[in-house]
Amino acid sequence: MTAVRAIVQATCLLLDFDGPVCSLFSDPTDRAAVAELGAELPEPLPGELRDANDPFAVLRYAATVYGDSVMAGLERRFTEFELAAVQGAEPTPSADEVIRSAATNSRMVAVVGNNSPAAIDAYLTQHGLRSFVSGIFGRTAVNLMKLKPAPFLLEEAAGRLAGHPGDCVFVGDSITDLEAAHASRVPVVAFANKPGKADHLARHRPAAVIHDMAELLLAHRRSGILLE
Repeated sequence: MTAVRAIVQATCLLLDFDGPVCSLFSDPTDRAAVAELGAELPEPLPGELRDANDPFAVLRYAATVYGDSVMAGLERRFTEFELAAVQGAEPTPSADEVIRSAATNSRMVAVVGNNSPAAIDAYLTQHGLRSFVSGIFGRTAVNLMKLKPAPFLLEEAAGRLAGHPGDCVFVGDSITDLEAAHASRVPVVAFANKPGKADHLARHRPAAVIHDMAELLLAHRRSGILLE
């Protein structure tokens, strides 16, 4: 499937949050989040997690070890961390234009990310984008084991907004995004937003690889469907 076909045929545009919409976390903030979450747990993190920079791995680990009360507190702390990060999040170039243009041209837009819906909502509201977005599908205290690369969030978004996965296109910037899309049967466009990333993502068979969110607008223009 070409980029033009994948993008133009979709009636619902699904976007991962951290990457395609904005830059929320960097390596230092990821490590800080791991330290924050680890401090909330009754016992120290295992060494391999303590030295890593993936807060979602900490959540998955804790969900297999601790009960609901600990997980509720951990989820609440991570959401607070994300809400603070939103204040300084850097918008991805052209992402706001893509969201506004798609919604204005009768396409539903949803954000599907492993981040807290509260943080996603706060970012969209802060940047005047919330009214253009039909749905937010993200992490809750009860779906921690169903986050991407599991297909759950994409299946939920496609089912609620489009009715069929083939009527959507998902833009993601990670291997877990591509794995989730394939498992949910939602066509996926890989966003290679860092040098050397395109070849890495292309091995996982996306419908297309883009390097700039503005390429989504270009695909419509090439098809004769202008997004203004």
